[in-house]
This record gives sequence, C-alpha cells and structure tokens, in this order.
Amino acid sequence: MIWRRIQRRTLSTGVTLTVTHGLRMAPELWWIEPVSDRALGRTRVVPGTALTNTINIVNSIQTTATVDLFVMLLKGTLY
Repeated sequence: MIWRRIQRRTLSTGVTLTVTHGLRMAPELWWIEPVSDRALGRTRVVPGTALTNTINIVNSIQTTATVDLFVMLLKGTLY
C-alpha cells in the first residue's frame, strides 16, 4: 500500500485545480478532507481525471478553501 497526503488551496467556484500526487500510477482510492469548516463537502474530484501523476479537484464555493487530498494505491505494482 502506497499513499500520499497533499494539502492544497482550491480556487474559486468551478475552477479545476490539477494536483500532482507523485504515485506514478493512477490511484485506486482518494478522498478529500477539509482543513476548515468552509470547505466541508464543497470540494470534489473531477470524474475520470485520476491519472498517473495528477488528479483534478474542483470547488463549489465562492471563495478559496484549504483541503487535504489523500490518494492511495492498494494493490498496484511500481516498477
């Protein structure tokens, strides 16, 4: 099992932010934890964007918010 924790500040409403996670493989599991109450339930991963080194998140609130993004690779093999 390999995992990464990345803390990022999201942009305003509807702007996609590309986050580099560095797993070198597409993550099998990801979740977002808000750092403050302002981001609670307002940031999501854009479907189909979990790639080998990046994942896209988008915010649905009118201001910026700081979130922790966790990505995990459970049974993948790194070469």
